[in-house]
Amino acid sequence: MALRKISDLKPAFSGDNVTEWQSPAGTRYRYERDRCAVGQEMGPGTETYDWHVLAQNDLTHAKRKVFELINLDEF
Repeated sequence: MALRKISDLKPAFSGDNVTEWQSPAGTRYRYERDRCAVGQEMGPGTETYDWHVLAQNDLTHAKRKVFELINLDEF
């Protein structure tokens, strides 16, 4: 089932400079404010990420990128 709207995306973890989401299929996505990027976990539990640099460094753009990656990659 694809995510239909960004509001369906709920953070699994939120800290000062880091926010993480988990897709319905189990892939983790991580936004690091210091990197100005969103990371897509390379494999389950590996904690290695493929980083995607954001045009603007804020949580709204990070959520949009995660939403796009989930819908492109998993559905």
